[in-house]
Amino acid sequence: MSFSGFFVVIGVVIAMILLYKHADKWIKKMDPKTVKTVNWIGFIIGVVGGVLWYLFAYGIFMIITLIGIVLYFLFYGYDKMEEEGGSEKQ
Repeated sequence: MSFSGFFVVIGVVIAMILLYKHADKWIKKMDPKTVKTVNWIGFIIGVVGGVLWYLFAYGIFMIITLIGIVLYFLFYGYDKMEEEGGSEKQ
């Protein structure tokens, strides 16, 4: 791997960490059903991208898989927290 490729990977990792830290406030304001829907969409994108990446070995499917995984874990757990909070109020 070249130095430029190394710095691109480091930059992407840092960007993902910053996205995860700052998206927390935005996600908590969303409706729990929307969060659950986006979570499922991320899961489906990750699985389909992974299968296509395995079958065809194109780099674009690797990126699609990464996007799906990031979406899934970005919204993971927020729908459960909102539902638990709603059930405690009753």
